[in-house]
Parts: sequence; structure tokens; C-alpha cells
Amino acid sequence: MPPRRNQGRNFDDRREDTPPPPPQPERRIEELFLRQNPPEFSGTGNPQEAEDWVRALERIFKFLRCNDQERMLCMSFQLTGSADYWWEARQKTLTPEQIENYTWEQFKTTLFEKYMPRSYRKQREAEFANLKQGKKSVAEYDREFCDLSRFAPQKVDTDEKMSELFCAGLRQDIRVVLASQAALSYTEALNRALDMELAMQPEKVLQAPALPLTQTKIPGGQQKAPPAQSGKRKWEDRGQGNRKPWQGQGQQQQGKQQYPGQSSGQQRTPPCAKYNKMHLGVCKDGLNVCYNCGQAGHYSSHCPSKQQEMARGKPDASSAQPLRAIMGYPQPPQQQRQPQGPQK
Repeated sequence: MPPRRNQGRNFDDRREDTPPPPPQPERRIEELFLRQNPPEFSGTGNPQEAEDWVRALERIFKFLRCNDQERMLCMSFQLTGSADYWWEARQKTLTPEQIENYTWEQFKTTLFEKYMPRSYRKQREAEFANLKQGKKSVAEYDREFCDLSRFAPQKVDTDEKMSELFCAGLRQDIRVVLASQAALSYTEALNRALDMELAMQPEKVLQAPALPLTQTKIPGGQQKAPPAQSGKRKWEDRGQGNRKPWQGQGQQQQGKQQYPGQSSGQQRTPPCAKYNKMHLGVCKDGLNVCYNCGQAGHYSSHCPSKQQEMARGKPDASSAQPLRAIMGYPQPPQQQRQPQGPQK
């Protein structure tokens, strides 16, 4: 039997009317790079800014899958100020062939030699070699350990070296416990150090929440204000701390008693503006009236009301003078006799 022919379409059996595939658009790496909002570098900050700028660009280059030529092209857009002038002067020392074949790694080395001097890197490397936990927590010590490890990559190029250096800087109480265990990786050593630090913390004593100072609870749901401080007592209570029990009540009542001619603030009646004497009521000086009863036609020495009081046995104003002085009453105004004419 003759072999059966392949009835399907072969690869070479193409129709002449099939259109060719559309051409791929040219990749605009500059536009894709600038869409990521890359940072700029001026070269006027501290050495740490140069390293941070390089690391930020490398993340973008890795995302866009840029080659060395595209990296050098995109990098030139982000140099400003002093850094831009430095790179322009640096290119003048290179031949066109060297500029065309310049790689990103070569540029990083040149940049770090300029803006991250060797003395700075040596200092940071010494800090990493002498790093200890001290009073820092395990998390803070681990964060600083990872930040400084980049300045000594040859000391942490394996997990065993990294774990050994990390454990050597821990506090003695944690380091002794970890040393008694088998060889641990860096992650295991970190987790166990965190667990031991948590177990060593003192237990927190639960206490009832304190009431506000302005309120105090009493049975029945009522509230009262806190007692007044000893240094802020009222003026009535001053000087009572040394009084005897049988002396406090009477003296306190006596101190609160108000006398005629006195106000609530323990102030006496103001003196008269005419002759600087204290008296009650309207001043009768110059009115030609009796100072005792206020009526005209006689003097206070011959006042009928005064004579009636003397007839009843009541003391007159002259006899009451000492009693007024003892009790603290204001003194009555002195009687003024009007001048009498010549006797006929």
C-alpha cells in the first residue's frame, strides 16, 4: 500500500496573502526609568547619601532589567549640582572608547572613592568589629549589626560567620545560654535571643486604677472633693492647731462676731472727713442740733432724753466709754460745745 500523504498543512505551505507580524516598538528606557521617580544625587550630603542613592537606582535597574549601557544613560539624568560637575570633569579624562565601554560597577567604584572615602569605610568597619549589645535590646542590636555588616562583607560571607559574630556581641547572660547549645544558624540564634530577653523581663504587677484627685467615692454612689491641704486653710482656721479643746469653740465664735460699725471683712467705720473721728450716721457738725437725739433747741449736755435715761439708772455715754473700749466698739464722737457769748 502506498504511504498516506500528510493532509495537514506543512510549515512551508504558507499562504502568500498572510500579513507579516507588526514591528515591535522601540524601547524608550529613559521614559520607563523616569516614571519610577528615581532620587537625585548632588554630592553635598554625608557619605551615607551616596550609598543610599546607588541602592535606590539599582532596585529600579533590576525591575526594568537594564544593561550597563542603559544604566549609564539613566544615571546621568539624576546627577545634579556638584555631582554633575564632577562626572562631567571625569568624562574628560576618558577616551571615547572608554566612555562607551564604561560599566556600572566601574562607575560605583569611582563614585564611592569620591563621596565615600576610605577613612569613612574603615571607621564603620571598626564599629562593626567592636559592636556590642550593651543596654540596647536584641532587636536594636540586630538592626545595627545588619546595617554595619555591609562595611565588612568578608566577615559575614557565610551564615556560620554571621551567627558567630552576632552571638559574640550579645550580653553575657544571653551569650552563655546560647553557647551551651549546638551550632545555631543566624536566624535561630536571633529567635532564641529574643525569646530569652522576653523571659527575663520582670512581671508587671497588676494594680487597680487610681481615682482622680478631684473626686473620691463614698458609699451610696456620692462623690466628695478631697480634703483641703494644710497649707491652704482659710483665715478663720489659722492658729487653731495649738488651741485646747475648751478654748476653740468660744474663741472661734467670738472671732466671727461682728460689732456695730464693722463690715464682714473686720473693717471699722471710716473716720469722718470733717474732724477725723469715727461715728455712725450723718455727721451733725455745723447743723446746730443736739448730738445725742438730733433735735434742735438744746445741746447734748442738756438733752431731755439723756436726763430720762439717767433717771432710769442707765449709764450715760461717759460711763460707757471704758466698756466700749474693752469690747472693741467704735468710740462716739466727742461732743463739741458751741462758744458761748460773754456773760451779762
